[in-house]
Amino acid sequence: MTLNRLSPTAARLARRPVLQAAVDTSARCGQDRYRDLFDRNSSAPPATWAVQQAAARQLCAGCPARAACEELALRDGIGDRSSNNLVRGGRSGQELAITREIRPPGRLAAAAAADWQHLLALTAAARTKQTRDRTADTTWSAAA
Repeated sequence: MTLNRLSPTAARLARRPVLQAAVDTSARCGQDRYRDLFDRNSSAPPATWAVQQAAARQLCAGCPARAACEELALRDGIGDRSSNNLVRGGRSGQELAITREIRPPGRLAAAAAADWQHLLALTAAARTKQTRDRTADTTWSAAA
């Protein structure tokens, strides 16, 4: 199943489960043959990494999950200005770091905080359901 392509605006507004589902189901890089393409091998010479990085960017170019992948990388703080050792969402680690710096202050932090709040709410709901299920099982067992 392939999800519809997320626009960058939709990706910025989406919660982590939606973004992760888009990446998990639609990303072109999800195939095993591409696993090593997006991270630089520390022993690879710069020329090899340049070719590998270009191939990774080309694969990302038409990917329906590109915006979701980039947004997850930005929220997770992936990449920094001092190293050029990965590609996420078609951007290098340095480009991701620069993008984080120029985005409106607090936007990524607010999105990450909302993601955590959503996760905490889901966890609380699951625990409540589990407690209810245990209580129902105990009640049913006692009645039998």
